[in-house]
This record gives sequence, C-alpha cells and structure tokens, in this order.
Amino acid sequence: MAEDRREPERDLLHSGDAADWDRLIEAVGPASLLVVIRSSMSRRLMRDYAPEDVLQESLLYAWRDREKCEWQGVGAFRRWLLRVITNRIHDLVDRVSAQKRGAGKAPLEFSALQSPGASTMGASQWAGPAVTTTPSRAAMATEQADQMSKALAGLPEELRGVVHLRLFEDLTMQEVADRVGIGVSAAAHRFRKGASLYQGLLSRAHGGEPRE
Repeated sequence: MAEDRREPERDLLHSGDAADWDRLIEAVGPASLLVVIRSSMSRRLMRDYAPEDVLQESLLYAWRDREKCEWQGVGAFRRWLLRVITNRIHDLVDRVSAQKRGAGKAPLEFSALQSPGASTMGASQWAGPAVTTTPSRAAMATEQADQMSKALAGLPEELRGVVHLRLFEDLTMQEVADRVGIGVSAAAHRFRKGASLYQGLLSRAHGGEPRE
C-alpha cells in the first residue's frame, strides 16, 4: 500500500478531540493525499497555490463539515476527504479564472480560513486540524510524497495510471477499468504487476525491503 492505513475501531471523526483527529489524519495518509493533489493541479494553478496549502485548507473544511460525513471507517472517510479535496481544487480554478476576467475576489488566504462562529469557539475546537500543520509533520509528508511520486514516475505508463487510481484515489477495480477503458481482469493484472514494481521502487527509496 501507499502508506500503512490502520483501521481504528471507534469513531475518531466526531469525537471533537484533537488527538483523535490527529490519529485519523495520520491513518488516511497525508503524503498519499499530497500525491493526489499534485496530480490534480495544473502547472498554472501550482504557480499560485502550493499543494500543501490545498491539503491544509481541505482538512480545515473537513473538520468544519465533519458532521456531514457518516463514520464508516477510515477508508470511507478518506474517500469523502478526496471529494472535499476535489471541490477545493475546483474552487481554486474558479478563483483563478475570475481573477483573469478581473471580476473575482482575491484568493483566499489559507491561514485565515476559519469556521463560522470561530471567534466564539474555544481554542480546543480547532486544535484538531492545527495539529496536522506543524512544520515537522508537513515536511515529513512532503518528503514522503516526493518519494511516492518518484516511485510512480518510475512505472511503465500503462501501469502507472492503474496504480495511481487504485492505490491513491481509492477507486474500485471496476472503476479503474472503466476509467482506463479496459476489462476488469486486465486492470487487475496491471495493478498487481504495477503495485509490485511500485513497492520495489519505494523500498529502494527508503533503503530497505519492500513493505507489505
């Protein structure tokens, strides 16, 4: 797998506890989310916005809107978070387009993002996402994302897309097959071969044996 995502037994999303939120974000894999964000942003967009900022803004939105997500485990939460990320990127594209037309507002400052009524909320209410923004954790996620992206880039083109869609975007094998335009059995074969090669490349980047 791209990262070791272990399934917590209880609902970490709605407890409101900073430590639970921190554990949940670690479980969904911030580095792998960065890989998805980078692949979804155009070069033009990345000149104005850093993928790391897009991730942090998405996490803040997810924290703010967490009651909209029913807890069904880490996998389901990650898929919901990917939708949040997609929406945030679409918003940025719209902002840039509006700016080009001279009719848009200035881009949102990520550091200024806050939830409705934030001024009346206790500091602990926003401690959750703040935990994920520490410089050391952000730097570690960026470094891991670099290694993952490099390993993906080392795959043959016909395997790379399948591995990315299945491993990072959490699509089902049927969805991967439909996206690529091949049969499910062919997609599964490409994924098995590509995932094995990916793990080998990633292992060499870490200087160790392939991880299961």
